[in-house]
Amino acid sequence: MVLPDESILLAKQPIYKKNHALFGFELLFRSNNYLTAVEAGEDLATSEVLVNYCTGTTEEIGQKHQPIFINVSESFLMSEAFLPIDKDTVIIELLERITVTELFVSAIKSWHKKGFRFALDDFDFSEQWNPVLPYVSFIKVDVLDADLEIVKANKVNLSHLKVVWLAERIEHRDMFDHCKEMGFELFQGYYLAKPKAVLGSSIRPSSAVTTEIIKKCNQKNISIDEISTIVTQDPKLSIQLLKLINSSLFTLPRPIHDLKEAITFLGIDVLKQWALMIAFVCDAKSPIESCRIVLTRAKTCELFTMKQTNNKEQADTAFLAGLLSGVDLLLELEPKILIHQMNLSSTIQAAILNHTGELGHLIENIKQIEFFLSQAPEKISTLDIELINQFSSAQDWAADVINTLDAS
Repeated sequence: MVLPDESILLAKQPIYKKNHALFGFELLFRSNNYLTAVEAGEDLATSEVLVNYCTGTTEEIGQKHQPIFINVSESFLMSEAFLPIDKDTVIIELLERITVTELFVSAIKSWHKKGFRFALDDFDFSEQWNPVLPYVSFIKVDVLDADLEIVKANKVNLSHLKVVWLAERIEHRDMFDHCKEMGFELFQGYYLAKPKAVLGSSIRPSSAVTTEIIKKCNQKNISIDEISTIVTQDPKLSIQLLKLINSSLFTLPRPIHDLKEAITFLGIDVLKQWALMIAFVCDAKSPIESCRIVLTRAKTCELFTMKQTNNKEQADTAFLAGLLSGVDLLLELEPKILIHQMNLSSTIQAAILNHTGELGHLIENIKQIEFFLSQAPEKISTLDIELINQFSSAQDWAADVINTLDAS
C-alpha cells in the first residue's frame, strides 16, 4: 500500500554473515533535497535518521529486532541528547572524520559503561584510534580500493582484540570469498544488497509543546502526570511518542492503554532526550483545524467516559482512542496503517478499526456531532444531550490548547 505524501525517511542496507544469513542493517541518512549528511550537518543527519526510523509512518520498517548500525557525529556523541534508545539493539558507528581526543575517549568510556556497543567505520588502522579500541565491538574496513594484503597484515597485528570484523563495500563474489578467507565475519556491499530507501510520512509535532516538555523535564521533582498533561496538548506528538515506543528499538512488556502509561515506560529522562531531537528536526506546526477537531474528539471521549464510569484509567484509554481515531485528519493516513504498527489494547483496536465496543460507538457518535455541526446543525437536538454537553466542554478545552499554541 502506498502512503499519501510519502517521502524518503532514510535508507537501510543489510549486513550479512558468512552464510548469507541476515545479521542486521545500517541506517543511512537520505535527504529529499539530495544533500549528503555532511552538507545537511551531521548532528541534524543523526537526529533525522533516529526520529524518522522510530516514529515515521511507513510499512517498510518492520518490528524485527536485528541489530542496527547508526552513524553518529562527534558532537552528538558528546552531547546530553545522546541516543535515548535500546542499547541492546543499536551499534554506534564512530565516523572516520572524528578526531580522537581525551574528551572523546572519556565520552566513549562513559557510554560503554552504560552498555552501548561501538563500531569503527572505514577503519584505516591509524594509531589515533588505539585509546578507543578496548571499547569497540565491531571494526568495519572499506575493502573496495584497499590493498587486501596490507589489510590482512594490519588485521593480524590486531588479532588480540575481541572484536567482530566487518568488510564493507563488497562489490563482487571474489572479494566476498577473499574477505572470508581473511577472517571477516560480517559483510556489506552492493554484491550482497544495495541500500534501500525507506518511504513514509514523517510526523512533526508542534515545536511549542516539545519546547515546553524540555523545560518541564529540566525541573526538579516533575511528575509523570504533569508531563502527560503537556503531551496531550499536541495530538501529533502524542502519536509520535506512541509510535516511538512501539518501534523496533523498544520492547513493550504489554499493550499500551493510555499516554501516561507510555510516558511512564519511556521515563522523564528519555522523554526529554527525544523531545530535544524531535524539536531539532521539527519544521512545522500541526494544522490548527485538524488539531482542534481531534483534540475535541479525544477530550469528549475522556469526559463522557469519566462521567459514565468515574474510572480514570478507562477515561485515559478513551482519550487515547479518540486521539488515534483522528490520524486520517492529522496525517492524511488511514488509521489501520498506523494501528497495525502499534501494540495497542484490543479495546482500542476494535474501537478504531472496527468501530465496535462501547468506545467504538462513542467515537462514531462524536463523529456524528461533528458532521451535524458542519452540515446539518438542525439535527443536533436528536443526539444524546449528555454527549453534546461534554462535546461543548471539550471544545472549550481544545480552544484553550490551540490559543496556547498560537501564542507560543
